Amino acid sequence: MADPIYGIHQSQPFDIYSYMKANAKKLNLVGRFSYLPNLLQKPEVGIQKGMDFIISDEVAYYDEPLMNGQVRRYSKIKGFLADYSATRTYSESNANIKLVEEEIVRLGYTDIVVTDSLDNSTDLAYALGVPPERIGLIMSAAEIIEIRAGVPSYINDSISTMDAPYDGEGYARVNGAWVLSDHMVHPDIDGGTAYV
Repeated sequence: MADPIYGIHQSQPFDIYSYMKANAKKLNLVGRFSYLPNLLQKPEVGIQKGMDFIISDEVAYYDEPLMNGQVRRYSKIKGFLADYSATRTYSESNANIKLVEEEIVRLGYTDIVVTDSLDNSTDLAYALGVPPERIGLIMSAAEIIEIRAGVPSYINDSISTMDAPYDGEGYARVNGAWVLSDHMVHPDIDGGTAYV
């Protein structure tokens, strides 16, 4: 889910905001990025004509059940793409939004879900959590998106076996429990038999 920063994949909202801002030229959105907590402190939202990309600090999760009883969990980061224009139609603005989404995919965030499409400033203000009078310009179209980000973590329900310990050592399952592996061949290993 996008390039790693010093070996760590971006999965936190501010990391994604920073990564997108660093790649703003590719998205054709130079100077048009906002981090929602910072934006909420400003007197107006949408004060420049054109496209805005706002990254929320809200983190949701996507859980993917696996066949072994574990659940693979990904972070989902919410974003808002809004086009402010008094002359463009909703269709034209929506086409521009889709171009930005395609560039986000090219940056490595291949799983983008549009959760809502908006066609007026009041709905956008409600989604951002601001009064409608704080939207400075006429908004022609907006989309609320969720971006799956980062590497997954694994969680378990009450009936599944726990993950191996994460301490840099190698482990194997023996008699239903995790044991430190001595990297030798054992005659009896859970799930099959090893032969010497």
